[in-house]
Amino acid sequence: MANSATSSDNFHVTAIVVTHDGSTWLPQVVASLASQVRPIDHTVAVDTGSRDDSLKLLKNSRIEVINAPRNSGFGQAVDLAIAQLPTRKTDSEWLWFIHDDCAPDGQALAALLQAIETRPQVVMAGPKLRGWYDRSHLLEAGISIAGNGARWTGLESREYDQGQRDGIHEVLAVSTAGMLIRRDVYEEVGGFDPKLSLFRDDVDLGWRVRVAGHSVIVATDAIAYHAQAAASERRSVDVKSRFGNRPLLLDRRNAAYVLLVNSSLWMLPWLFLHLLGSSALRALGYLIAKLPGYASDEILAISLLMLKPTSILAARKVRKKHRLISSRVVSVFIPPRLSQARVGLIRNLDILREKVVPVTPLIGGDLDEVSEDEDLLTPLAHQHWSRYFRKPELLAFLFLATVTTLWSRHRFGSVSGGALPTTPDGAIDLWRRYADSWHNVGMGSSTPTPSWVLLLALGSTLFFGKAALFISVLLWSTPLLLMWSISNLLKSFTSNRWLIYGASTTFALSPIVISSINAGRLGTIATLIITPALLKLSPRFEKIENQNWQFIIRASLLIALLASFSPPAFALIACASLLKIVVSHRQFRRTGDRQLFLARAERLVTLVLAPIALLLPASFESLRHPSRLLLEPGFTLAGGGPNLAFLANGGGVGSIPWWFVSPVTFILLAALTSSTRARKFAEAGVMALSIATISSVITISGHGDVGAEKLWVGTWIAFATIESLVAGVIILESWRDKLAISHIHYRHILAGLVVLSTVAYSLAATMWLVNTGADSPVKANQESVLPAFLAVTPGVKTLVLRNSATETSNSLKFFIAHQTDALLGDPDVAPVSSKEIDLAIEQMIDGSGLASSNVLALHGIKYVFMKSPVSDQTVRSIDGIGGFTRISSTDSGIVWRTSGVSERIVFTDSSNKRRAVIPDEFAGKLSVDGPGMISLAENYDRSWQVIKDGKRLVRSKSEFGLPQFQVLEAGEFSLIHDGTVRRGWLALEAIVFLTLLVLALPAGRRKREISVEELT
Repeated sequence: MANSATSSDNFHVTAIVVTHDGSTWLPQVVASLASQVRPIDHTVAVDTGSRDDSLKLLKNSRIEVINAPRNSGFGQAVDLAIAQLPTRKTDSEWLWFIHDDCAPDGQALAALLQAIETRPQVVMAGPKLRGWYDRSHLLEAGISIAGNGARWTGLESREYDQGQRDGIHEVLAVSTAGMLIRRDVYEEVGGFDPKLSLFRDDVDLGWRVRVAGHSVIVATDAIAYHAQAAASERRSVDVKSRFGNRPLLLDRRNAAYVLLVNSSLWMLPWLFLHLLGSSALRALGYLIAKLPGYASDEILAISLLMLKPTSILAARKVRKKHRLISSRVVSVFIPPRLSQARVGLIRNLDILREKVVPVTPLIGGDLDEVSEDEDLLTPLAHQHWSRYFRKPELLAFLFLATVTTLWSRHRFGSVSGGALPTTPDGAIDLWRRYADSWHNVGMGSSTPTPSWVLLLALGSTLFFGKAALFISVLLWSTPLLLMWSISNLLKSFTSNRWLIYGASTTFALSPIVISSINAGRLGTIATLIITPALLKLSPRFEKIENQNWQFIIRASLLIALLASFSPPAFALIACASLLKIVVSHRQFRRTGDRQLFLARAERLVTLVLAPIALLLPASFESLRHPSRLLLEPGFTLAGGGPNLAFLANGGGVGSIPWWFVSPVTFILLAALTSSTRARKFAEAGVMALSIATISSVITISGHGDVGAEKLWVGTWIAFATIESLVAGVIILESWRDKLAISHIHYRHILAGLVVLSTVAYSLAATMWLVNTGADSPVKANQESVLPAFLAVTPGVKTLVLRNSATETSNSLKFFIAHQTDALLGDPDVAPVSSKEIDLAIEQMIDGSGLASSNVLALHGIKYVFMKSPVSDQTVRSIDGIGGFTRISSTDSGIVWRTSGVSERIVFTDSSNKRRAVIPDEFAGKLSVDGPGMISLAENYDRSWQVIKDGKRLVRSKSEFGLPQFQVLEAGEFSLIHDGTVRRGWLALEAIVFLTLLVLALPAGRRKREISVEELT
């Protein structure tokens, strides 16, 4: 079709429309071409074997049509049209490429020609592209390519066109949808690359035009609306290629091809590595999104180019013929990595924001109603500031924030004390401790570090690597986190915000919360925060056979998070799951419904086994030693016994006195008589409280402890407290309306007692917290147990003796220290001391151990330190027994040095003479001058190895069970603890986590599954 209208400029424009099953968009495209203000001089269409009505629409529009094979690429179709155009000698002929899903605005061609009319150096121009359906959505204003092959527009996600990108700008390239290019230049640079049948052909052409010495611009006064049908998989891609029906594969392959054939030669190795790494990361992302097809496309795209490097070399030769200037001139258009990271971060944050805080569209409402009589200049009615204090959530937050700040005034800094060990300097120390295969605790331990250390390391990393800051903020914010957690649960039972946040405040000040924070019991704190989220899922657990596997895996991850901090909580959940399986089996025997039983059993077993698999190998240690399922992280501290447990008070150090009686037990007992669903929660709470009361009489030894303590039952009390709170809220909610319309009877009295006891306890607990309660065992910047001079030399062990005086007894406790006090995770991996050490210490204290110093020296214990207050009798025994030399006596305590060789590594020669071996400061090598035996003062472990010339020395156990290695000749040796097993466990843990994460996350959508409105 040729337009009869004449143009006032000297340009001759030929529009080339390429169609491929585009009947959906073609009517608007044809209409837009016919309505151009500046008429098109000649229009020709190339149809690539369309199977819809595209060909019919074109013929009805009286447009000249050229038929091409269905597998023709865009460039082939364009070249076919150009071949049939008459030859022109001037530089005034321009080609306007139009997709069948791209409708230019009526002013588009005129704006493009106006932009190039005064810019003779410009040979390629393009319009601003907007979405086809949402025509305010800005798609492109010029394009480039990132170093990882991504198509770069520089736009934010879902950016709307408000004129912010307007103007005439130099760009690397413009899209072929609306591209205007001078015909002679197009033919000069060789047109579209035949290897790029679809996708990225525009960037490649723009790059080649640039290095040929020409300019490329985008003129934003020209606008076109693009549906991006091929890229969004709205139609099939049938180009001539083995992988033509996989758009993403074709796009990624072509992107890498464009970079490798156009970039400077010296950049190719770096580009190849960059492309390979970014493809691997994107493939991992697609796997997590459950899109394995897209993941394979990412890997195959690079593999295809690796298999045919000759095609890249050939393409580079062709480009070299037309290159007039260096490829580095396009570097100004290549986005820096910082810009890519910024845009990627913004897009991810937008996605997260939409998931967490979805935007609710306004439907109707006052915004749509405009009154003509309304005076728009009338000021709004003044709203008094006091209205904010009528919001219960704000009042609860301010109250708790004030109380917890006053309560925590001694915990701002590096906190320790109670059950909480000292925090390492930084997050990197926690990461290292988690990954290490050997821990310098006591006589050394290969026990795997528990997973909660990994979680603290992650949290500390988010706090810029400040581990102490993270722990301090965690303890300070715990009451606020508890208020948020329990309020989310209570919203399922009542809509009364005053009741919700009143109960939440009481929960945050409950006895179990106070004792957990004051004593640094991380396990109970985690239980209190996470359990409400699990209880909120309880209605779905009751019908677990109807739940999909995605929900089951998500619940398993939540249980694993709880189990990592609180093995007792996991034991309770595992027992409940087992009980439900037994009940389901009995039901199956009655009904014969095998499918129902299997559906329940499979899901319940997964809820238990998935956390065990995720927490390997620490979970195996708990299964091997079931008593550890009763212990929580940190030092083992005694609980308060059955009386306090019955009152829902954990007791022990840092707990609120018993006479501050909380209403937990009273509410549970009262709710047992309720006819509402509160009774169900009360029964569970009474059961948990009964378990706590009975279990509190048990005495148990902690990790590596030699003495037994009363069991801390905080986990069960936490469950009982939460169940009590839910039961109380249900009762008050159900009674509220009834009490308002009924005469006074026992329900009024009972409700009044519940409210009064709750308010009285909360006020009394608040007063105690901001006064006496602030002086808790957990404090900031506490004095180190070890004197400073004992912490100077690395590898030195010190036996620390401490008086453990109680009302009924006076005993000594001991532990072996390495340079510093115990750090986070140390008590959980501490080994049990050997019988030889226990006996030597016992005889040293009672004065009968003449060989005690020799035994301690053989175990590498160089110093004995008795912490004040000292026992005079013990001091006299150590001074008089021999083998111990007092070297210091201060207010902190008394220090003795053991006689003999007490280094960590000792060499015994053939004459049985012992001498210390100090490893080389830099290489860590050990040097010995002859045959003999190298002894290591660490617990025996098969991973200890001494290597010489690539060969391992024979390892054996000494008479004290320590590792020793036979040396046959003089030389240099390397002492290592082989961490292969630990690395294997870490790899398995990562695989299990990624597998569960992929199963838990929602599946990603293919582009064809995304609505066109979302895309454009």
